[in-house]
Amino acid sequence: MKNKIRLVCAYALSGILLSLTGACRENYTPKPRCYMRIDLPEKAYRTFDTTGYPASFRLPAYAEFVPVRPKAPQRNTLWADIAFPDLNAAIYCSFVFRPDLDSCITSTLFFIQRHMSKATGVDEWEINRPGQEKYGYLYHIKGSDVASPYQFYLTDSNRYFVRGSFSIRCTPDNDSLAPVIDFVKTDIDTLIESWEWKDR
Repeated sequence: MKNKIRLVCAYALSGILLSLTGACRENYTPKPRCYMRIDLPEKAYRTFDTTGYPASFRLPAYAEFVPVRPKAPQRNTLWADIAFPDLNAAIYCSFVFRPDLDSCITSTLFFIQRHMSKATGVDEWEINRPGQEKYGYLYHIKGSDVASPYQFYLTDSNRYFVRGSFSIRCTPDNDSLAPVIDFVKTDIDTLIESWEWKDR
């Protein structure tokens, strides 16, 4: 019986050694890390100007403005998504009428702070256009695991407050998603630059 066990062990050990030596190749070259190919649409814009919303702005032709009905609506707030179906991404927007500015700005900074545990840094740009009654900030939250790399808010400092949060609907890996993030950043810049309050 002991001889049989030794024989089985010897065969098993021989098989393992043969498979290990067969697995080694002299000309092995590690393959470079690769990312999925992302086809981006050609830049084109149209003017968004819809009754019920406080501003007009340039909207990408490849994006859709989708009003959102929340389960618990608030009397002075509207929600909408600027959806990019081909990129599986969206800018989530809230429009507040007759805002408490301190509360709105604090809420925006709270949402940005929630991403800081994954962030490597934050860049911010002030928006200060007194002639257009357009004030606010654009934030770039940097880091490969950040779920919302761009957030912004705009206000006329009196009647309206708008907050936007850009997100891609997938597990964050902003190194591989950089082309989409950079592409939509241009659209966010265009939206902010072209933003005009109604009934000024």
